[in-house]
Amino acid sequence: MRIAFAYPFDDSAWLGGKNYFTSLFSALAIVAAPDVQLVLVTGTKTVTSLPEQFPSLEVIRTPMFDRRSPAWILRQLARVPGGLSTDPLVDRLLKRHRIDLLSHSTPVGEKSGIKSMGWLPDFQFLHYPDHWTRKQLADIRRVYANACRRCDALIVSSRDALRDLQAFAPESTVPRHVLHFTPIPFDATRLRPKAELVAQYGIPEVYFHLPNQFWAHKNHRVVVEALALARANGAQVTVVCTGNPVDHRRPDHFESLMARCREAGVEANFRVLGVVPYADMQALMAHSRAVINPSKFEGWSTSVEEGKALGKRILLSDIPVHREQAPERADYFGPDDAQALKTLMLACLASDDAPPAAAALAARNDAAMRAFGERFLQLARGVA
Repeated sequence: MRIAFAYPFDDSAWLGGKNYFTSLFSALAIVAAPDVQLVLVTGTKTVTSLPEQFPSLEVIRTPMFDRRSPAWILRQLARVPGGLSTDPLVDRLLKRHRIDLLSHSTPVGEKSGIKSMGWLPDFQFLHYPDHWTRKQLADIRRVYANACRRCDALIVSSRDALRDLQAFAPESTVPRHVLHFTPIPFDATRLRPKAELVAQYGIPEVYFHLPNQFWAHKNHRVVVEALALARANGAQVTVVCTGNPVDHRRPDHFESLMARCREAGVEANFRVLGVVPYADMQALMAHSRAVINPSKFEGWSTSVEEGKALGKRILLSDIPVHREQAPERADYFGPDDAQALKTLMLACLASDDAPPAAAALAARNDAAMRAFGERFLQLARGVA
């Protein structure tokens, strides 16, 4: 069985997506199914490290995925959004390479013969439409509606998303499945020492880690307000942030956030490192006092799963999907309750509780990765 994954974006454009596919391919490598070949379909100019990370991954590079190239333009002209063959040139490419299943992507057409298993990461646009332009809303609704009509199966990452899918397309008869993803387990013996990170990034010895991209719904603002409240009470608390500072839907969001930091006098406490190497992100999380995810919306939070894999204490916004993820060492606060978050941070700094033993964590993480890979293969074989 040859399973293709369309990858039309650079790694840096969507770190969550890149990490998702890294985790999935790693889980499938653990399962090691000899009857399955994974195929990555990407642009000739796409910047991705996935082929180097996974030598067994077959790679098809096509200019049809290079935005605004002549081949890309020809592909757009050939597409018929409401027709039976919605992406005929990509359909022809996949057939030439004997693809059986197109996974985590929109279908290429009802006449294709290539099965499709679509992935709908989340339904943030239903809950926070004001974070999107009118065109962006129309585009994502069209893509999701097409998947709900034409895919042979649909994957969502949480039961919370499954409820949103039912609300979005109650008339759809396409089978739908929940596939909880699991991040690659960290090798604690190979993490960079804290002293190196402190020296390189100029951060204090004690800090909280907030590893989210700076999109508006990720809700960094409540952390800034919690830091301001702590400062007003004479407490010095530092939050180290990693993630892309660009929100393509709200280009002014990051500067507005930093302006609030300066106004509140907490710019020294809210340390933005931007995008750092993944190994550094892992080490920063491991050495932190706790992980914070204040997001107002998630499909299935990668940072929460990474924190769980490390046995970290995690301070979480009280939203349904965070409850569903259910970290063992979690404390919850209202997404807009800066006072509650401040109280949790100060309590965490005063606590000396230790994470679970490394051996227990490793066994649990390995089992979770294997379950992730086996569950995906079960779904893929059922569809193909």
